[in-house]
Amino acid sequence: MSNVLNTTQSTIILPVHNEEKNLARVVEEIDSVFNSSKLVEPFVIFVNDGSYDNSLEVIHQIIAHRGNSCCLNFSRNFGHQAAVMAGLAHTPEQSIAVVMDSDGQDPPDVALELVYQVMNGADIAYGIRKQRKGRNQLKKLAYWLFYRFLSSLSQIKIPLDAGDFCAYSPRAVKFISKMNENHPYVRGLRAWIGLTQVGVPYNRPERYGGEPSYNFTRLVKLALDGIVSFSLRPLRLSMFLGFITFILSMILAIFYLITYVSDAKFGNFRMRDVPGFTTLILTNLFFSGLHMMMLGVIGEYLGRVFEQTKDRPLFIIAETFGTLDYQEKQEQ
Repeated sequence: MSNVLNTTQSTIILPVHNEEKNLARVVEEIDSVFNSSKLVEPFVIFVNDGSYDNSLEVIHQIIAHRGNSCCLNFSRNFGHQAAVMAGLAHTPEQSIAVVMDSDGQDPPDVALELVYQVMNGADIAYGIRKQRKGRNQLKKLAYWLFYRFLSSLSQIKIPLDAGDFCAYSPRAVKFISKMNENHPYVRGLRAWIGLTQVGVPYNRPERYGGEPSYNFTRLVKLALDGIVSFSLRPLRLSMFLGFITFILSMILAIFYLITYVSDAKFGNFRMRDVPGFTTLILTNLFFSGLHMMMLGVIGEYLGRVFEQTKDRPLFIIAETFGTLDYQEKQEQ
């Protein structure tokens, strides 16, 4: 049975956080690329994630001029992953959804290729970053290490060097929108649902302007979301380290007991005469640090469980505005 889609309708999801300098150019290039194809003009969903610059005003201007667009305005900053989930949840039925950054780093021509891949039978088509421009070598190395570290820990295969730049078939949108996770890691969720997936390599350009919203703290949080959401191995590593430590301590205890009872000599010292203060302090510091680290790992998992049980919504939409076409599609 063929999975080729008959639809030519696509929806572009643009999470927005302080992108006033880039939005107009991004939308203009999206329209230019898609209008030159055989596809109909894409519907655009802006998700304003608590921007404190003039992004919301720019969105109003774009919608007034362009039409065929809408905006989900969050009550505050809930994060990029929440914005992606909101956009997917509000994608019109039977439409291919494309998640793109609103800073110009996800090229519209690659987005069009992702849409074609979905139209030709793929449920999910994601971009694979071959090169990253505009990042220092240290940050590039951190990204490279993170993806491979997560891949080694994860219980499912999450594609390397693939971000949130992705096109989804209508049924893939439906499956992911049903996920009720308090700390979603979208690129992990799309790997988890399976279906037919394909990667499209591309070179990631620099931002058009402004500063990136993902600072070091947010990147660390995203990494924790990915690791904790899709791997139990840190917990199992804690148990393994505890077991190894116990075995080593028993071996050392037996060794000390034998040398003490036999009154063995080490050079000019007997075991009974060897001062142990430094060894004791260093050993205590080492194992205290190890215990605190393992408690932190366990606490991270327990904290996620606690937050999930509170069943709070992932985001709050303060207002929506946009075209009548969007409203009609949501009511159908």
